[in-house]
Amino acid sequence: MTPKERVFTTLDHREPDHVPIDLGATMETTVHVDEYRLLKEHLGVAVEREVGVKHLTAQFAIVDREVQERIDAQVRGTEPLMPEQPEIRRDGEYLQLTDEFGIDWQRPVEDGLYFDMYRHPLGEASLEEMRAHPFPDPRDPRRYTRLEERLLALAEGGRYPVVFDNSFGNGIFQMCNQLMGYDKFLIALALREKRAFWLLDKIVEMKMELWDEVLTRAGQHIDIVKELDDMGTQLDSFISPDMYRGDVKPRLAKLIAFIKGKAPHVRMMMHSCGSIRRVIPDLIDAGVEILNPVQYTARNMDTAELKAEFGTDLTFWGGGMETQKTLPSGSVQDVIDETRRQLDILMPGGGFVFAQVHTIQWGTPVENVFAMWDTVREYGVYR
Repeated sequence: MTPKERVFTTLDHREPDHVPIDLGATMETTVHVDEYRLLKEHLGVAVEREVGVKHLTAQFAIVDREVQERIDAQVRGTEPLMPEQPEIRRDGEYLQLTDEFGIDWQRPVEDGLYFDMYRHPLGEASLEEMRAHPFPDPRDPRRYTRLEERLLALAEGGRYPVVFDNSFGNGIFQMCNQLMGYDKFLIALALREKRAFWLLDKIVEMKMELWDEVLTRAGQHIDIVKELDDMGTQLDSFISPDMYRGDVKPRLAKLIAFIKGKAPHVRMMMHSCGSIRRVIPDLIDAGVEILNPVQYTARNMDTAELKAEFGTDLTFWGGGMETQKTLPSGSVQDVIDETRRQLDILMPGGGFVFAQVHTIQWGTPVENVFAMWDTVREYGVYR
């Protein structure tokens, strides 16, 4: 099987010859830039070349094709380009930047790994002030520079399936939290304030504009589209299922219907971390076909139960190894054992693409990372 045949076989809930592996096709299936330098050094792959950054604030690395080939990763991906890189400034002990939405981020100069939000531009804004906010233009042509050329290069003549990852801002729900601040947006939503619903609709409108550009320009070269919205904490969903069904789900369904109307052939992937079990049926009902990442250490996210309950409706893209404890802190044998356990649960019947639960973090032992991939290559065979 070619990689594309392998991936589409499992997306159709049939068993391919081998479990497909994803490294770097999306923001959440990649590696922290500092960790990635160590992985490249271990492989002896062009360590002198500067590591590209897929997501500046989170410091996600762009994975080189040679690295993907060396670990037998089966999927390729890209995302909209940034029209301009934000200026990074120094303020005492912090490096700071303002993103294109007007959100301020900072990271410590010493030993800082990520940028964290410290100012939310719409936290105190009235509805009128929100309407006047300088939102970025999703149709800016610089986002789509050489888009068709990039997609064709990734596909290599149809050999690889290609994911287009919407890294323009964040999810419908999460973007509102980032613009207002989680406390202020959640309170505004609970109080049914008009500005909360205006902002939700504004984000949907901007996403539809972006997907209109992407799919009009090059939809025929895209196999999988990815949206995102972190709806869960470690313990439960951020909002009640009833609130999700009333306020977020209809907007997600509208967005997915728009995408499918533009490109009926694409498969719809949704990223949502945390404990989201109570809203998974709603994701399916809204049109989600692929769920990333399956954070099985969160409450009520037992992998076997999820596979039994939702495995005929969803392809699980991830959930192969958790990245909070075992991968960064376990022994090599711990990693091998847990990877095998997850393969045993998720492989049967197809509907599974292997990736770790989220980005491989800085400080993870290199031998653990390669033990994970070696185990998938050895045991991820359908017999």
